[in-house]
Amino acid sequence: MKRRSLLSVCLALFAIALIALVYFSWNASVRRDRAELPRYGFAPEFRLRDQDGIPLDKEHLRGKIWIAGFIDLADSDSSALFSSRFAELDQNFRKTERLALVSTVLPAVNQSVSKLADLARHYLASSRWRFVGGTSAETHDLLDRWERIASVQTDGKVVVSRFFLVDSDGVVRGEYDGRSPEAVQRILEDIGTLLRSGAK
Repeated sequence: MKRRSLLSVCLALFAIALIALVYFSWNASVRRDRAELPRYGFAPEFRLRDQDGIPLDKEHLRGKIWIAGFIDLADSDSSALFSSRFAELDQNFRKTERLALVSTVLPAVNQSVSKLADLARHYLASSRWRFVGGTSAETHDLLDRWERIASVQTDGKVVVSRFFLVDSDGVVRGEYDGRSPEAVQRILEDIGTLLRSGAK
């Protein structure tokens, strides 16, 4: 009787150990897969002015994880949608100073930094959310540069509808359709992956 009880205990302990081993192996695999976000190449160089009239370029963002995207004021529906997506991200970013948002505003607003400031005030933007603009040549050149990076992934879709996740080394690690209701959640999950993995 005692031997039977001892055998039952040993079998139960073995089953628990086996389940724990399977779980931890699965969990490690999931974490490894999440940490291996794709690398699409370096984010394009740019130099534009923000809502405070301060020049911003990629070098200023080194060391930060940032989201890049466009707000096209010529399309009121899309500009409202993408601005609200940026605003939602800004609210979620308040927990860390390692993150930044860069919204390139179209069409060219180089003569109206005040327009950028109006947008920042309207959406209650924090200091980490930069609205940037420039001449028509500058903004369209930047649009073309992002298009070249995104062309493989977007399958011909217009780059102005995309968000891009850039790590602290300036490498693009994710691309998202800003029209999708799941876009913000996907971005936050991938940012969490970079932060947890200590990725640059």
